Amino acid sequence: MPVKDELTSEQKLIADTFEEYCRTRITPNQERWISERKFPRSVMKDLSEMVFGAMLGEGSEKMDEVTLGLISELMGKYEFPVPAFLTMHFAKLLPFIEDRETRSGYIERYLNGDLVICGAFTEPGHGSDSSSITTTADLQGKEFAVNGEKAFVSSPGNADVFVASVRTAKTAEDKQYAGISLLLVDVTAKGVETYETENMASVFKGDFGGIRFSNVAVPAGNIIGEMNRGFHLLMKILNVQRVHVALYSIGLAEASLDDAISYARIRKTFGRPISKRQAVAFRLAEDWTRIEASRLLAFKALRMQDNGEENSAQCASVKWYGCESAFNTVSDCLQTFGAAGYVKSSPIERRFRAARGFLIGDGTPDIQKLIISRKLFGRENAPQ
Repeated sequence: MPVKDELTSEQKLIADTFEEYCRTRITPNQERWISERKFPRSVMKDLSEMVFGAMLGEGSEKMDEVTLGLISELMGKYEFPVPAFLTMHFAKLLPFIEDRETRSGYIERYLNGDLVICGAFTEPGHGSDSSSITTTADLQGKEFAVNGEKAFVSSPGNADVFVASVRTAKTAEDKQYAGISLLLVDVTAKGVETYETENMASVFKGDFGGIRFSNVAVPAGNIIGEMNRGFHLLMKILNVQRVHVALYSIGLAEASLDDAISYARIRKTFGRPISKRQAVAFRLAEDWTRIEASRLLAFKALRMQDNGEENSAQCASVKWYGCESAFNTVSDCLQTFGAAGYVKSSPIERRFRAARGFLIGDGTPDIQKLIISRKLFGRENAPQ
């Protein structure tokens, strides 16, 4: 977290309250949820009471990004169910739904804890190059007909709705804005088919997979933002979301460091605790330093966001450096445990798999370095 003195009393109270909730409601149930492999939707109700309203500014002052960052970090530290974490951030798109009645209905479901949102942007042939998608949405009267496939998607089997990027451009003029729109698609719509792909970090059934759209009828009012300009809105939302993803990863690393430090004090080799071995102690000291640096960089980016400052390079640097530092830290902590950390029953092993996934999602390190390079040299002089 940021230096305590930099937080307001309200921010400290929110963070302390949320951490106490995680200690008493998440940690005691975690192993059961994992063994059942079923996403606990009850956490959505809990978040609706603590976070959702303030996050969207519904009925109260809107929560700032720094405060939300404190929550994201704690979610990682306590391994909060990822579908709920992602829903919290994709919900920032709900106020941009074009139709007022549709917008109100989905926001109400979200605020009541009855809506799990999945972001569907990656395709079998298009990942980081999100402006080249081929999923189409043809406007036919008052409905779009959606066809295509999204792949490598988080939580398609647990979602109620998908925020899907679709190609809607019809003219050359439209295409100069990438010709991409965002649509909110209900999982129950005819022609929607979800499938599961087992991945390294799967915790719940339906955690990872894809979605096929076969002539799916979506009301025109479900468009999010402007027609053909959804790509720009998506990049705006993902810009700051990358920081929160990094903070979740940093939380995973913090929990792993705490475990590794405690273990190093009691695990002995040749009659001495391994904490007295420089190879162990110095490795964890370096990891602690990188995590501290990543956290400071993350909250600087969030403060810039709250102040309305341009921060794309800062957000990209957090996503790259923060997630990479977090993964390397968890890996070092697993090494500290040795074979005891390399088993399915070990929380370190579970965090190791999760942290590796966050290095990929929401933009790989290579893409983040490209964003930073464009900021440093200008797009015309940066790598293409």
